[in-house]
Amino acid sequence: MSRPEPELEHHALYAMDASIYIFKAWFGLPERFYSSEGYALNAVEGFTQTLLRVLEQHQPRYFLAAFDESLGQGFREALYPNYKASRALPDEALAYQLNACREICGALSVTHWASSQFEADDLLATAASEARAQGRAVRILSRDKDLAQILTAEHDSIQDVGAPAKTRAQWQQESGIDTKQLPDYLALVGDSVDDIPGVKGIGPVAAKAILQRYENLEAVYNNLAALKDLSCRGAARLPEKLQTEREAVFLYRELCRLREDVPLPDDWQQARFEGAELDRFIATGMEIGLPESWLRQQYKRFPQAFALRH
Repeated sequence: MSRPEPELEHHALYAMDASIYIFKAWFGLPERFYSSEGYALNAVEGFTQTLLRVLEQHQPRYFLAAFDESLGQGFREALYPNYKASRALPDEALAYQLNACREICGALSVTHWASSQFEADDLLATAASEARAQGRAVRILSRDKDLAQILTAEHDSIQDVGAPAKTRAQWQQESGIDTKQLPDYLALVGDSVDDIPGVKGIGPVAAKAILQRYENLEAVYNNLAALKDLSCRGAARLPEKLQTEREAVFLYRELCRLREDVPLPDDWQQARFEGAELDRFIATGMEIGLPESWLRQQYKRFPQAFALRH
């Protein structure tokens, strides 16, 4: 049975990679406000403004935010212990801010989601797949290049907050590969952010040449000897390099490929956003440690985030 065509824009699911914007604020903003326990709130401040900006700008009717809580204990670490090994676990101060950001989501009536086994990227991919099955367009909000693989329909798009959206076709035109090939590409070139080494001696140019000729790694290994005829530097040695790394490269792809089978919470279907409640937002923000005057300023800056949806 074919899936229904996506409905109008106002039925689109907006899915936000919350953690990436929390860390952007944590690294980039000065410390101005503090909790009663003495924890800085710069990440909470920046994330709150980013979230309100999104709600103001897009006025979504369906919206969710995904958080990362699986570092050090997720299924990828079980497959490959070196996965993200260079990343330190959040200390007590950062953990306070991460939890406070989830409280802000709740105060704004935003559906938010985390898992101890799966990453935020997997949550977003699963939600996108489910939304697509319901005939909704998908709008991914993230700065993470890996999430482009979620774009599997012509109506899908991805964008950094404040930047223009890119459709699947636009992303593919710029990158030179299909979005569905992104896990294969990352398996070949590696991903230093996640401590995935890739195949030694294969860089972006060679990887794109390979994937422009062959659809996926299976097809590549079925035609290994033919790689020496590719018109890229070092093509003659590609068969040898890939043969040496055969087992590893398929593992790397599994690490890079987003899961679409994450168990969904019962309320995920209710990711309906009907507008935030000002009183609840102010009360929760003040409990966290944000000044009432600052919270009211955000209401004045982003009034449409608090407007009721119909």
